[in-house]
Amino acid sequence: MYKKGMTLFSILAILTMVVTACGGPAPTPQVVKETVKETVVVQQVVKETVVVAGTPVVKEVVKEVVVTATPAPMEQKLEIFEWWTGPGEKEAAAAMFKALGDKYPDIKVVANPVPGGGGVNQRVVLQARITAGLPPDTFQTLGGAELKNYVDSDVLQPLDDLYAQLKYKDVIPGPLYNAVTINGHPYSVPLNMHIQNILYYNKKLFDELKITPPTTFAELLAACDTIKKAKPDMACLGLGSKEKWEDAFVFDSILLEDGGADYYVKLYKGMVDVSTDPIYKGALTKFQKLIPYINADHSGLTWDQAVGLVGSNQAAMTLMGTWAIGAFIQGSKWQPGVDFGAVTFPQKPDRIMLFHPDTYGLAKGAPDPEATMKWLEVVASPELQIPTDVTQGGLFARKDIDATKFPDPIRQELQNYAATNPGKLILDQHGSILPGPAQAAYWDILSGFLAQPDVDGTVKAVANMMTKFDVKTASAWYNWP
Repeated sequence: MYKKGMTLFSILAILTMVVTACGGPAPTPQVVKETVKETVVVQQVVKETVVVAGTPVVKEVVKEVVVTATPAPMEQKLEIFEWWTGPGEKEAAAAMFKALGDKYPDIKVVANPVPGGGGVNQRVVLQARITAGLPPDTFQTLGGAELKNYVDSDVLQPLDDLYAQLKYKDVIPGPLYNAVTINGHPYSVPLNMHIQNILYYNKKLFDELKITPPTTFAELLAACDTIKKAKPDMACLGLGSKEKWEDAFVFDSILLEDGGADYYVKLYKGMVDVSTDPIYKGALTKFQKLIPYINADHSGLTWDQAVGLVGSNQAAMTLMGTWAIGAFIQGSKWQPGVDFGAVTFPQKPDRIMLFHPDTYGLAKGAPDPEATMKWLEVVASPELQIPTDVTQGGLFARKDIDATKFPDPIRQELQNYAATNPGKLILDQHGSILPGPAQAAYWDILSGFLAQPDVDGTVKAVANMMTKFDVKTASAWYNWP
């Protein structure tokens, strides 16, 4: 075969020379691109015994075996959108990716962190990617109405098989499972639980002034009066309203005390006629009384800057979620139980925890679904949750992780309470019972109230919002307890 090929090649070469000699200048050769797969030919000598005329004869047969090179394994990439960019959050994101790398070192993480507390800016960029048909493999999303919006928009894959494989439903609180379950199917994996209604305070200041940490609105106002007299240049309550959801956090705590847990749920499910409801109007009146004790520049600050006001002795308290613990430790270098303390607020008529989880799911059309499923497996593991939640400030999603893994008494107590009192967990303003569009409008209304307090006008605006977004229908999916 080789000789025939050489003979044919020689004939073609001679013809080419003849044509060139007879026809003048040689034409410009045409360039033909060809992909050649390199192979290696290995000769193997195989001995075979055959019988010829009754006599065994050993034959040596030379076989040529064509061996192709083993292709390099495809690189596994995980493209992920997350919004952890604040103090304590960046370190927690690094802990997450380290946990993934420890279990699956061949997966390359391509992270797209977008600045903005609570994912406000990240959601805009993510939505543009999804609309363009270019989703990342996975992205950070909260449970509740936000997750439901992605599911209703056909963006996420259900994760029933993964939950069954990991038996994950059995190791997380029921309300947490419900927060990530839409139409009977889990769509994301929570790595934590954040408690919204926590009042942080300057412990040394409170010890100095002999103030008991407040757990009711009346106690909060009394503490503010004492602080204002002793420290006239210090704000009583540090607040960052730049992204507006922070204002709803403060109002929720007042509302929860006045109405209780059942009222809170019914309100955000659109089952309360706000226009004639005395509880809602009374909570707004209390909210107005708190305004003189809030830092005047709150509209220009983010949540972590409000935490920084306490850490720099410019404010005595701040009401924020568990992630503020990481901000105190990383940003202000304050230690829990030493420099700052914390109490859930309020604690009457009942001690309720308003919560939401950070979660991740599998996007439809994910570039690398195999790498994503490995990521979700790690998200559900103690190996990720312990270093991540300890660093960032959230509680463990898993009930079977020992609370003493937290180094501070604040979260140890919160973790134990949440694990033994799952019926006290209600979705908060981040996870949200309200549908997404209504939630954003609600934040605008409450932020406007802080700027220009108008109780009657605000009541009317909230009532109109409930009607405009048909909250009663849109929030019917949520059940509590």
